[in-house]
Amino acid sequence: MKILSILTIILGFSQCGSMKFQENPPFKITSATYENWTGGQPGVKGTNVKIEYTANKIVEFDSIYFSNKVAKLQTKEASKNKMIFGYFNTSSLKNDMVLHSDSTKEMKNTIPKIKKIPFELKENQAVISYKINKKTKYYKITSLTKTKSSFFPSAPKQ
Repeated sequence: MKILSILTIILGFSQCGSMKFQENPPFKITSATYENWTGGQPGVKGTNVKIEYTANKIVEFDSIYFSNKVAKLQTKEASKNKMIFGYFNTSSLKNDMVLHSDSTKEMKNTIPKIKKIPFELKENQAVISYKINKKTKYYKITSLTKTKSSFFPSAPKQ
């Protein structure tokens, strides 16, 4: 059992060591912002991260790590601006969750999966992963700017 514990710790440290941040990525961040949003129903909320960048060659962006969560990046080009977006749904609503005073009725509830991201980040920091020659690289953004929060009311009843 001790050997298994030691191997797990060594593997954990070796994985963190392989995730070095790139100092000179093949792109330049020109703007990095995030906004919190709230939906029209209680518990419906999330965060959107928008990053504008310039690059002389095509960059294959993969994921963004922000606020102890990870999301796939989506790429969008509009005229001269190149952008990537990360959408984080932090809603607390679960349709399959049963809450009842009789705890035996809650037995079928699934345990939420909490993934710990492999980075220690401050509130205004994010890490983006991208691939070059099938090798994953990481770049740390140290100063995301928080923009005004958005509210999306629910659709009108008809």
